[in-house]
Amino acid sequence: MNFEESLKALQAVIAKLEDRNTTLDSGVAEFEKGILITRDCLEAINKSMGKVALLQKDMDKLIETPFKE
Repeated sequence: MNFEESLKALQAVIAKLEDRNTTLDSGVAEFEKGILITRDCLEAINKSMGKVALLQKDMDKLIETPFKE
């Protein structure tokens, strides 16, 4: 599941948790599911941030530095 699909799944979990007809057992199961999805989303965000940091570092190497005599 990609990040966007995970967000949609998380929104579905939230909707079920907000539903007044959700039983306690079902709510706890949905909450656990939401925690797992959130963990996956945070891992994806951290991985992307790491990639961006590496790309910025590579970009810094490409930027011309002024010549000093």
